[in-house]
Formats: sequence, structure tokens, C-alpha cells
Amino acid sequence: MSNSDYKFKLRAMQPSDSASVAKLITEFGDGMTTKFLIDAYTAITFGTEHQTSGVVVECDGYDGFAGMGTVRYSKVRFNGEILPYAFLDGLKVHKNFRGQGLGYQIANWRIQQAKELYGDKCIFATGMLQDNLASYAVAKKWCREFVEPAFDALIMPTRKQQPKPIAGIIVREINPNEYEEFSAKQNEFYKNYNLYPLSDASSIKNALTVAAEGRKPYRYFIAVDSHGNLLAGAKTWTRGILKSDTINNPPMPLRILNNILHVLPSDFTIREVAVDGLWYESDQIQVARFLWEMIRWECREQSTTIVASFDQRDP
Repeated sequence: MSNSDYKFKLRAMQPSDSASVAKLITEFGDGMTTKFLIDAYTAITFGTEHQTSGVVVECDGYDGFAGMGTVRYSKVRFNGEILPYAFLDGLKVHKNFRGQGLGYQIANWRIQQAKELYGDKCIFATGMLQDNLASYAVAKKWCREFVEPAFDALIMPTRKQQPKPIAGIIVREINPNEYEEFSAKQNEFYKNYNLYPLSDASSIKNALTVAAEGRKPYRYFIAVDSHGNLLAGAKTWTRGILKSDTINNPPMPLRILNNILHVLPSDFTIREVAVDGLWYESDQIQVARFLWEMIRWECREQSTTIVASFDQRDP
């Protein structure tokens, strides 16, 4: 079949698509293999606090999906306003169907869905590696502004030993009566940031009730002093209980470096936990560092690797 003969159909992702979605994602990357640890549709749509929908691409005569993409909805602060936000992610196009404009069709489908829900004031965003020229070419067709680089990623292994304590400081998970104070202090910390999702007690409660096949990916950690004052906090999302990533055939230099630094697991199968929205009081940077190290320790049983994204322009 020639490229011009392909007939594609884009439609909303549904629960019965789970096996085909998992197959497309698992076979997508030569360098890394993603494996779902629970039902794929459940992991994608119910594994985060955000309302999530997906699109899949069918092709006549092909047993499976030619492509897919997801969009996650929330509300963020942007130039002083609270606006609906649609983050486009999960773009996958099967290698047999690349170069057919599917990337743009998948992006446009998600954009139109978001506009139907939230209108023209909805903010759209996506993320990509700087060397991903194909995704960049697609994004140029709908994106008005590029920030390069937008974020750097800090990747560290979980800790095997508990960090040395700081006198008078306890790190623990949040209690319901602390939701409001946590939110107020986090919102104050990020008051000058665009695309920041405002936090409140209900958003914390919602995140902590998220469950996918009984697996609860969200936790909130706080650092308190001997009087119970909140000095720092952060949210974690344990992706590693939903899916794992294995680096295929890691090159020898990476193997040698990893034997020295131990940043990645020895089998190169990564179960990740993401740290998000870390905040701290203005004079408590040491407490924030202790909180970070304690999160690396507390998450050791559910994950192998801790990841945090940060803006390198932020001091």
C-alpha cells in the first residue's frame, strides 16, 4: 500500500482500546520500552488528578493503532488570570505511518476538543526534547510561543539510607487539617509564576483520592518544626506504580558511568516518582533540602528514581 492510500480515522480513546494502546506505546521507542503495570486505559485516564482524554488513530487494513495522543485539563494562573489549561502529551505515531501529517491531525483533534469544552480562552501547551525535530515541526503549526529550554530535569536515585536528621525538624505526610495552610504557602511561593495551578484544600483532597486499580499515586510531604509550623512541602506522583521504562541496550559508556554514579537501576528499568510544587519558607532552604532527601528515602519502596523539573532561570 502506498502512503497516499492510507485512510485514517481519528476518534476518542475508550476502555476497550487498552490492549492496542499498550501495544503502540510499548513498541514506540527503540531506545526505551514502556511497560504498563496496570490496564493502560485506566493508567492514562485515572492515574492523575487531571481530567484526561485521548485520541487514537485507526487505519484501514492495519491491526492496531497508527497513532494516539492525550490531553490533560486543569486551571492555571496566567498573567494574573485563572484560565483553563490543556496540556497536550502522549503523542505517538507508529513508525510505519510517519510523514503522513498524523502528528498535526492528532494535535488539532485535541485542540478542537479543548475549545469545545473551554472556548477560545483556553491555554494550550506541550513539551518536547530540543532535538525532537518532528514534534517541533508539528508544534509550529499551532503554537504561538516557544520557550527553549523551558525546564531542566533533575534525576536522582531513591536513597538506600535515611538522611541525617535536622534537629527539631520532622518530615511526614500531610494531615487534613493542614491542607489549607499548605495551599496558602505554596500559592504564595509561586505567586509570580505563569502556568501555575493554584492549590486549595479540595485539590489536595482530590489528588489524594485518585486511585487506579487500587493504586494511589499521590502523596503530600511536609517539613514541620517542633511546634508544628509548616516550613516546606511538596507533592509526589508515583508514575512507577502505573508503568515502568526500560532502557534497551544501554551503551557501554552509560553502563560504566552508572556503575560509578548509580543514578539509574542496575537493570536500567526505571520506576519514577515525580516531585512537584516544592515550596519552602524564605529562610528555610536547608529544611527544603532535607525534605527533598527525605522524599528520596520515603519513596524507595515504590520507585527507583526521583525526578523534578525546574526552570533554570529561577534562582
